[in-house]
Amino acid sequence: MRVRGIFLLPAMALATLSVSCPRPASEPAATSPAPASAVTAPLAAAAPTVAAPAPSAARAEDAAPPGEEAATAPGALAAAPGGDPLALPALPPELVDDGSDKLPEIDPPPATSPTVAEEDVHELASVARETWIFAEPRWTSRRIGYLRAGAVVARRPEPSGRTSCADGWYHIEPNGYVCIGASATLNIHDLAVEASSRRPVRRFASPTLPVVRGEAAPATTQSGEATLAAAQAGETALAATQPGANPLAATQPGETALAATQPGETALAATQPGEAALAATQPGANPLAATQPGANPLAATQAGDATALLGGLPYTYVMSRSPTPPLYARLPDGDEQRGAEPDLAGHLLRAATAARAPDFVAPPPPDATPSVLLYGRPAPGLAGDRRSPDALVLGRARTRSGFALLSTFDHDGRRFGLTTDLAVLPLDRTRVIRPSAFAGLALPEGVTLPVAFARRRHAARLVPGERGGVTRAPLRFREAIPLSGASRRLGGIDYLEARDGSLVRSDEVVRVDPLPRTPAWALRGRKWIDVSIDKQSLVAYEGTRPVYVTLVSTGADGLGDPKTTRSTIQGLFRIHTKHVTVTMDGDEEDEDPFDFRDVPFVQYFTEGFAFHAAYWHDDFGTARSHGCVNLSPLDAAWLFEWTTPEVPAEWHGALSLRKGTLVSIRP
Repeated sequence: MRVRGIFLLPAMALATLSVSCPRPASEPAATSPAPASAVTAPLAAAAPTVAAPAPSAARAEDAAPPGEEAATAPGALAAAPGGDPLALPALPPELVDDGSDKLPEIDPPPATSPTVAEEDVHELASVARETWIFAEPRWTSRRIGYLRAGAVVARRPEPSGRTSCADGWYHIEPNGYVCIGASATLNIHDLAVEASSRRPVRRFASPTLPVVRGEAAPATTQSGEATLAAAQAGETALAATQPGANPLAATQPGETALAATQPGETALAATQPGEAALAATQPGANPLAATQPGANPLAATQAGDATALLGGLPYTYVMSRSPTPPLYARLPDGDEQRGAEPDLAGHLLRAATAARAPDFVAPPPPDATPSVLLYGRPAPGLAGDRRSPDALVLGRARTRSGFALLSTFDHDGRRFGLTTDLAVLPLDRTRVIRPSAFAGLALPEGVTLPVAFARRRHAARLVPGERGGVTRAPLRFREAIPLSGASRRLGGIDYLEARDGSLVRSDEVVRVDPLPRTPAWALRGRKWIDVSIDKQSLVAYEGTRPVYVTLVSTGADGLGDPKTTRSTIQGLFRIHTKHVTVTMDGDEEDEDPFDFRDVPFVQYFTEGFAFHAAYWHDDFGTARSHGCVNLSPLDAAWLFEWTTPEVPAEWHGALSLRKGTLVSIRP
């Protein structure tokens, strides 16, 4: 697997990553002095391996660029992989923050008056897949992040220099410098900016808050904040404490419904198993219509709404069907569709039949047709794209490909979507992704490990009755159960005691226990992540206190050699690069080819190994990845916002050599 669009950190080279999660493609060094390549260079994967393979084993494109020296990854453990990271007496020197991430103070912020007039706000915009942000206003400076096409950020009114950048280097918020040129513009109304203006959703309502049976659910104290309470065994409901807020209630296992408490608000109700429909509570209201002509139903969502509509994904996602769909440069008319899709008539009949199937997932409510596509105009290409102005078809989707959509809209009797690469996609040749409903358990003060997750689909708990008897209550698959730590043996069967006094069979759950030892480097307040390959679990810690626990999917080959098998590397690392989304794909000759665009919430910690959401499967708790640590979308979104380096609101990625969250991966 490889990442499409990746960068090299200064003084680093890409080594062969074998079958680890992404395999990086050949890219120029991050400090390349050539302005064109520095601006348009795709985003690169990450750091070299802990123990780099012999040069003869490396692909030519993975060799160190001229003038660059291979270096140990900033996030790699000095000890051999497989050692116990929890037993280290202190952090290895390469993981200690030495201040190298501190940004230089080149031009201090100007003195500002207490009130800034609206006309004094200055902005720039990205028109490329990656618009690089540098620590200093020069191409050879360290890259600290990047913007995605359509992002608009505040800037200083005057450039900070013009070295190898004729239109000027501008200091942007909250820090860093961008060169105006091929990938960035001062014209925030550029067509590529307009077409890409939909920003990915990053922050979602907390997926779960621990609820101890028999106790009151946690309540929020601020207007508009939401609490999560268990509606049934293992089910969750999002209830707001102020009138007019939207509660999220589970109506079927794995499904959610968004119910409004005030007339005129919208409710999300399941109309087919696993499907969702947007219904207005006012009589006669159109359940699929946006509140304003051309408005997007996600444009003004609250956190709870985004959770219900997107399930933790930053965009609506689709997967291609076979035969794969064409990627149009513009909206085709009927004759053009029949010419590009010779099987169109039969396909539409099959698509209509598939839409009536119980497991069909409908696309979101349609948006207005993007203005950039009106009057037969082609979609603008992003910086670096070479598109013929007369092109109708840009190509076809690859086998097993996934796409993120900026919008969906109706044209000529069909639903189309605009991808993040600004290609027009017929949605009847895809299937809309239903995000996994699974999410882990947040652990506030007073609730800690051990926690169990039901690993069987028909598991149950024994609930003590008032007269000494017990009743059986069903457990939902992967339901989280905070445990007391006690166990019992009844009728020859081992049971674990839950915090509410109920009992669960030990052979029907996977138990995540407190640490076998407290790491000496787990300082008070320090954030770090512990992943167990055997348990397929992840626990987020602040010092010695666990704050979140969930199930993950690590490499399919378990504890094998990560250089030669699909196994997750073991050791102690730091997260050094984060992407809101990034594209990953495999070679066509691979036994499992794929092309997943905009994989969400990607966090690299060494080589090609990363945490990321998986929108193409729902097997969390089972090893099945190419080597990365797969999370459910809701878990990945939570983890992305919790870890460092922080990614500012309008940025799409951020880099840090020494300030990233620590990662421990062990058997």
